[in-house]
Amino acid sequence: MREKFEYWLAKSLIGLSKVLPKKALYALFIGLADILYLVDKNRRQLTQDNLLKAGYSKNLARKSYHEIAKTLAEILLLYTGRFDFSTIEGEFTPKIDKPKIFITAHFGNWEALAHYLARNGYPMVVVGREGNNKLIEKNITTHFRTKYGNRLVYKIGAMRKLIVALKNRENIGLLIDQKAGRDGIETTFFNRVCKTVPTVAMLAKKFDVEIVPIFLVRTSKGFKIIQKDFACKECDTKEFTQKLNDIFEEVVRMYPEQWFWMHNRWRV
Repeated sequence: MREKFEYWLAKSLIGLSKVLPKKALYALFIGLADILYLVDKNRRQLTQDNLLKAGYSKNLARKSYHEIAKTLAEILLLYTGRFDFSTIEGEFTPKIDKPKIFITAHFGNWEALAHYLARNGYPMVVVGREGNNKLIEKNITTHFRTKYGNRLVYKIGAMRKLIVALKNRENIGLLIDQKAGRDGIETTFFNRVCKTVPTVAMLAKKFDVEIVPIFLVRTSKGFKIIQKDFACKECDTKEFTQKLNDIFEEVVRMYPEQWFWMHNRWRV
């Protein structure tokens, strides 16, 4: 019963996003974010604590909720074909003719970034967590993530599938800025200890690839591509992974409100 209700709710939001003016859609989600911010004390406290420990004011917490709300509204616009890709400033610039491992974070609009790259000739194998609601996963999420040519694989058993993809000279896309489980290695982020998956380092040592840290940040005019150079040939796995975390931190410091602060990144 709950699964069907959640599916009906998701379909209703999709239907609403087809007809609502974009400004109204953004306003709706920001309003919902404000409600969540007020009623979910534990998540609000975690967000504020994370910001304080990273050296920011806890007053940035509500803004970070608003940025996530904008991302969710944009996901609906992507799903319904109303997202305006022409508002993206800049472009991805490949350095070498090799398969790419695109690395990004839960920052700005990471979903729009994956679609942008696919639309511009760089489809990839993306790794995602399988949703608990099978109806939503089958009828909405899978269609959304593969809309422009990307291919979805789930986290369970993902490494084997990523290896196959790189052997076939496919690009892959990964988000590695959330807390890792037992497979994670000890690193730092904002000078605090955290666990990070070493997947990128392991794959880069096995295959001849281009590592591309890339982000899509929201600006007052639309969006902007931020692409960072990466080279770490002599690094061991830990040094390699730490360097990626350092790039994430550098970019987040530029637009701190656009990172996913309500996640318990530093839980070890």
